[in-house]
Amino acid sequence: MSVVCDIDGRVARVLLDRAPARNALSPALLAGLGSAVDAALEARCAVFVLRGAGGSLSAGADLPHLRTLSGDDTRAYITSIGALLDRIEAAPFVSVAVISQYALAGGFEILLACDLAVASDDAQIGDRHLEYGLLPGAGSSVRLPRALPAALARRLLYTGEMIDGATAAQWGLVSHHAPADELDATVDALVARLARHSPAALAGMKGMYRHGLGAPVAQAHVDEREVLLRHLESPTITEGLAAFAERRAPDFTGPAFDRETQ
Repeated sequence: MSVVCDIDGRVARVLLDRAPARNALSPALLAGLGSAVDAALEARCAVFVLRGAGGSLSAGADLPHLRTLSGDDTRAYITSIGALLDRIEAAPFVSVAVISQYALAGGFEILLACDLAVASDDAQIGDRHLEYGLLPGAGSSVRLPRALPAALARRLLYTGEMIDGATAAQWGLVSHHAPADELDATVDALVARLARHSPAALAGMKGMYRHGLGAPVAQAHVDEREVLLRHLESPTITEGLAAFAERRAPDFTGPAFDRETQ
C-alpha cells in the first residue's frame, strides 16, 4: 500500500508510503492519495494532515515512469498530478503539510497546495526543477508568486536553491516551524487547535479566504457579509453564542454539527 490514511474523528492523517522512491507520485500513489481525499470528504473531516515516509514529503513526478510515456499518456499523467493538488487545495478541509526533511520539486508543489505547512527547522525546501532541466507542472510557477514577494519567488524558481525550514517560516512560506525533535508535538498542537473549531465554520472561513483572493475587493466585502448572514442561521452560531454567554468553551460535536457539513 503506497498511501496510508487513518481517520480519527474530524482528522485524516495521510502518509505517502513509498520511501525507497522518495514518495514519487506513481499512478498507484496518486490513486491512493485520491482515495484518501475521498475518504476524508466522506467522513466530513475538518483537517487533512499529509506527510511522507522516509524524510521526503514527495519527489513529485515519478521520473522513471514518466520516461516510459509519450504523447497523450504524458499529458494525462502530468495533468492527473496537478488536478489532484488542485483538489486538495479546493477541498473544504484544512490541509496541513508536514516537512520533516525534504520538500523539493513536486513535494514543494504539494506544500504550496496545502493550506498550512509545518517544517522542521533544518528541513530543506525548494522548487529545484531547473536542477535537472525540468519545469514545474503542478503549480509552483502559479502558487509561489502568490505566496512570496516577487523577488523571493523568482529567486527560488530561477536558482533552484533550497532554504531551510526556519528560513521558510521567516519568509512566510510555511506557517509553523520547530526543532526536529519537537516537530510532531507542534503538528499535534496545531491539529488539536484546528479540530476544536466547528467544521462548518472552518470550511466557511477557508471558502471566504479563497474567494476573497480572486474577487474584486468591493464584491468580496459584499460576498463576505452574505456568507455570514447565511451562517447566522446555523447550529454553530447557536452553540457559539450560548457558550459565549455562559462563559464556557463551545462544543461543536454531535449530530446537528455533522448535518451542518453535509
